[in-house]
Amino acid sequence: MSNVAYMPGHKPESVPAETPRGPQLEHGYVRISHEVMRALGRARLRGSEYPIVLFVIDETWGWHVKHKVLTTNYIATGLEIPPSKVSTAVAELIRRGILYRVGDSQGPLGFNKHHDQWKTKSSATKRVKRQNPESEMIHHNGERIVSDNGEQVVHQNRESNKDRKDRKDITPLSDQSDETNLGELETLFDQFWEAGLRKDGKKPAKEKFIALLKSMDTPAEFTERLIDDIKIRLSAGVPGFDRLHPKTYLNQQRWEDDLPERCPHAAIIDAWNAELPAHIEKVCIDDWTPEGNGFHSLSVAWENFKTKPRASTGRPVFTEEAAGIEFYREVFRRLAKVDRIQHEESARWCRLSWAVKQDETIRIYKGELA
Repeated sequence: MSNVAYMPGHKPESVPAETPRGPQLEHGYVRISHEVMRALGRARLRGSEYPIVLFVIDETWGWHVKHKVLTTNYIATGLEIPPSKVSTAVAELIRRGILYRVGDSQGPLGFNKHHDQWKTKSSATKRVKRQNPESEMIHHNGERIVSDNGEQVVHQNRESNKDRKDRKDITPLSDQSDETNLGELETLFDQFWEAGLRKDGKKPAKEKFIALLKSMDTPAEFTERLIDDIKIRLSAGVPGFDRLHPKTYLNQQRWEDDLPERCPHAAIIDAWNAELPAHIEKVCIDDWTPEGNGFHSLSVAWENFKTKPRASTGRPVFTEEAAGIEFYREVFRRLAKVDRIQHEESARWCRLSWAVKQDETIRIYKGELA
């Protein structure tokens, strides 16, 4: 409006401000069919599930990709809901087939548009406030209330109280308990216990684990997520993770932490075997396990080199995996040219587990190893 010219004496006292136009398509939009939108309406999504589905669609279809890495914390921040609710809702949406995950528990998320493949929501146990505890019971598998006060109440399978009493293939309601469900949770705990964390404090860890799973809609899937998370962090050599108590892992909800940088151990071992002289011990990837000090040293150094800026340049040593592998290959080339390495006796101390310690790697690269 500032470029508009007015005749003398005709200039208005003030120029009205432009009215905000609001959200516009040119700022970004998501194409989604009416069929899918109506299917979502019929899906009976609960709590945070619907906004999470829309969030995933926006982050994937909105950017013309089928799936994308979306961490729990990222979704929680974007929707302003607790991470624990995001974790539970995503697990249920994956169980129902509305969302899918590529790879392990930290893989990319995507939305399944084939709504005919979606499963119905899980049937949680119905809880009804009892007016007369002596005359009413709640069936443990979620069937309707059974009353003995003379009123004929029908179960979901259309059987009355009398019909159930006459059947021989079911346990009387008065004898039923949560023992079967508890046994399943204990089996899941045994799987969690063998995932690789320090085997200490089994009883308190078991109590915490079972209490946590009782709040989950899909305990088995959540257990699988924890196991995958533990294995990933152990293989990445997260400092101190191999000494972490299982109960501490559960109390601190460590599965919500951002995943560490994954170190390409196999490629670095290949570089070592190729660049060092024949008399230097070669390394087999099968022997290079998270239990070894060398594995841990390499994992920590890799993450530091890739993520922490150097004082001299303000940038990390490398930021891409390929560049990192080439960096280590160059380190091994320079090590192979050191005079001491040419002698047979160097095989006694020149080991990969020594060379990948961060301080030693820097010394080798700078040519400070005499």
